[in-house]
Parts: sequence; C-alpha cells; structure tokens
Amino acid sequence: MGFLWKTAKLGLKVGLVAGAVKLSIDNDIWSTNNVKGSELYQKLKKYILPGTVVFPQQLPTVEDVQLKAGGTWNNAVDSVFTTIENVPSSVNTVANRLINNK
Repeated sequence: MGFLWKTAKLGLKVGLVAGAVKLSIDNDIWSTNNVKGSELYQKLKKYILPGTVVFPQQLPTVEDVQLKAGGTWNNAVDSVFTTIENVPSSVNTVANRLINNK
C-alpha cells in the first residue's frame, strides 16, 4: 500500500507540473511576442486579480502577527520549562506510590 500511495502522489505532482507547463505553452507565455504577452496580462488583471484583491483587506497586520507569534513562542517556552521544573517532584510522587503499594 505504501508503494502505491507514493507512486500516486508522485504521479499527481508530475501531472500538475506537466499541466501547468502545457497551459503556459498553449497560451504562448514563453513566446517573444509582446502583443500577445500584453493581451495575456490584461486578461490576468481583468479575470484573476480582482478576486485576489479582497484578501489583503482581511489579513492581519504585521504587528498583530508578530505579537501573536511572540506570545505563542513565549507560552511554549514557559510550558517547557515548567514541565522540566516539575519533573523531579512528579518522579518522586510516582516513586513513593510504587514503594507504598508494595
């Protein structure tokens, strides 16, 4: 099953790349014809870019992302060191329970 899954994933990736290359060749993206390139750029601006303009307005600011990332990092560091600090007492508690149950 693992071999089949890996082969299917590889086939999908190769298919996506081949499809993108075929689409770019069919649309003459690689040609030196400036008029055709200009027409393609105008189509891109008309049909594709308006849908992507909405998203930057909904994105958080850089400062918000930095604050959230910093807070998350600090909480993770605190959690790790609190766990490390509590290891001796946890081991002592477990050892005492094992000794007392015998």
